[in-house]
Amino acid sequence: MRKPSVIVVSGTPYQQGVQQGQALRETILKNIENIRADLANNHCDMDEYAVFMQKNVNFLQQAHPELMEEIAGIADGSGLPYTDILMINIPAYFMQRYFVQECSMILARGKATADGCTYLIKNRDMKMTVHQAVIEHHYQDGRVVSEVNGAGIVTYPANGMNNRGLAIATTGFWSQYTHVELEDIGRSHIFVNIHLLLMNCNTVAEVLQYLKNSPRMNGLNIIAADAEDAVVIETTRDGMTVRHDDGSGLLYRTNHYMLDENIGLNPKFAEYPSTFMRYARIEEMLAERSGKLRFQDLFRIMSDHENEPVNAICRHPNALVPSETDSSSLVVLEDGEMWTTLGNPCEHLTLSKIGEATL
Repeated sequence: MRKPSVIVVSGTPYQQGVQQGQALRETILKNIENIRADLANNHCDMDEYAVFMQKNVNFLQQAHPELMEEIAGIADGSGLPYTDILMINIPAYFMQRYFVQECSMILARGKATADGCTYLIKNRDMKMTVHQAVIEHHYQDGRVVSEVNGAGIVTYPANGMNNRGLAIATTGFWSQYTHVELEDIGRSHIFVNIHLLLMNCNTVAEVLQYLKNSPRMNGLNIIAADAEDAVVIETTRDGMTVRHDDGSGLLYRTNHYMLDENIGLNPKFAEYPSTFMRYARIEEMLAERSGKLRFQDLFRIMSDHENEPVNAICRHPNALVPSETDSSSLVVLEDGEMWTTLGNPCEHLTLSKIGEATL
């Protein structure tokens, strides 16, 4: 029997967790095994790690009990140990080598596109394989949130949208020139959790307001769009810098900052060439099609292999590459649709082109 491509869950947070756990048990188990293996490969002291992780659990229990209810539901629905489900939901494991994830995201809207629609696409690239799933959450107040996330994980979606007309994506930020306070683990999110943004916000303006009061350990690049506005938000531990669409209809980021206030925090090119080379390649490909961008153009960009094997946008397992593309997902805001490949877009979207068609 063919597995559904979208997992639809409804009811209370706990009930939604149970449904996800039942539907994705085997995939969740693979994620647990992969994350545990990564911790072991980095010689992580699991006793110390458990103490560190529990501090963030205590924060989430206090600040967002609904997330903890959903995590408990995933454990019960899957029949997998609660401690293992907690382990994959507290993303402290990303801090072992401090952000070796290499995501890319693009927003195209208005005059940049052929049809005037708003498109937001992201490649999620991660240093270990975390199998992704498309989860559609139906809440009792009528809100619907659709997001791409690791199976069994509710704390850091790749991107998503809600039925109030809001779409959001993120890319991670890595630099030795930023300071992380490990004690923040007990009083803040490790990353901005865009699931909470999609749950609590209807507009870009509400996202900006929510972020002012959302404590976090680390920075991220965020793109948010609604029917009237689109912004790129460069968040740091302590603040954020915002740039609205200037009318060009294009916003894009990889894994460094572009706004003047934050450029000094970036890694040097020699330290992290991939982020700069992917950004330049995206810029080049967007310029070639600006004003004519279509759905398929954005997937072509995210399937691009220029500068491979190390610095390509579409990333494949390789001894030289610290991350691989786990999913590519595109939101079409006006249609309320999200199109997703689980795995590399170049392998999971197929194209048959027979040249110039004649009618």
